[in-house]
Amino acid sequence: MIKTAAEPRLEDEGVFFTVEVGFTDRECLVSKNALAHLRRLKGSQQDFMEIYWSFEDQIHSVARRLVVAGVGGAPLILGAAYFV
Repeated sequence: MIKTAAEPRLEDEGVFFTVEVGFTDRECLVSKNALAHLRRLKGSQQDFMEIYWSFEDQIHSVARRLVVAGVGGAPLILGAAYFV
């Protein structure tokens, strides 16, 4: 069976994406507030999707750790506090 991953998408609240942990896919949202924080850390004027792509590995790593830790929510919301 071939599985296709959903592409990240920008919405009003931030960027929605999916992470796979074990055999489970979990929908997540990195908030615009968190993306603005990451943009300030980078010192750039990139838009939110570009910031997401620049920090994709870090964002996905945080999301996976939260899923493993049992943090609830649908979607799992990643706020700025997770990137301090």
